[in-house]
Amino acid sequence: MLFDYWDIIKGFFDWVAESAAIMMVLSGVMAITWLGFERKRRGSFLKRKSEEEQFNVTKFLRGLSYIGLVLGIFVVWSGAVSLILNIPPSYQYRDVTEDAANHFTSIFLIVIGLVMFFKPIDDLPLASILGLIAGTVTAIVIALLVPDWAVELIAGVINPKWLLVIIFIIVAVVVALFFKFYLSILQNLSKFLSWPPIAFIIMIFCFVQGLALWIWGVSIFGLNLL
Repeated sequence: MLFDYWDIIKGFFDWVAESAAIMMVLSGVMAITWLGFERKRRGSFLKRKSEEEQFNVTKFLRGLSYIGLVLGIFVVWSGAVSLILNIPPSYQYRDVTEDAANHFTSIFLIVIGLVMFFKPIDDLPLASILGLIAGTVTAIVIALLVPDWAVELIAGVINPKWLLVIIFIIVAVVVALFFKFYLSILQNLSKFLSWPPIAFIIMIFCFVQGLALWIWGVSIFGLNLL
């Protein structure tokens, strides 16, 4: 039974990797929710900022935004695996154009998938959470792996408990600062791409490119890196 479940999961992710065209269309659907979400939050189609205390988005739109977090994982998977394994974005593209990945589509899916993933968690202190997790894991691993004789040796210099606290703080701060820099880049990109005028352009492009790959087997942007 366990192997049956594993085959189903593996089959699903294999299908996702082979369905970049469908992932493009689903990305267009998600861009529609950005239009509704951001237009309501900003109070305008073009306004760049809004008063957060006046924003009360519907549960429906917020729920769709969090669905995007899960969809973003699949979209990144589709883009990354299709690029690495050189998988065509659709069977029609394989038959009409070439039996190879469309690099532009794969890279676009990776970027838009990351945007989907980070958009619902813009307000979470994600870097701090990752730092705390890394510090905790490091302290636990050290406590479990360091032999007793080493603990006694360290105890002659500093209390082992205080040493673990110091290691925890150092690791947590370093990891948090590292991720804060890179996550801020992705989160700012997420905010820019979900701005309604940009989201509208992304929506149109995703539908046109996705349907062109899926139905006609051609790409409106055929640049390949190799």
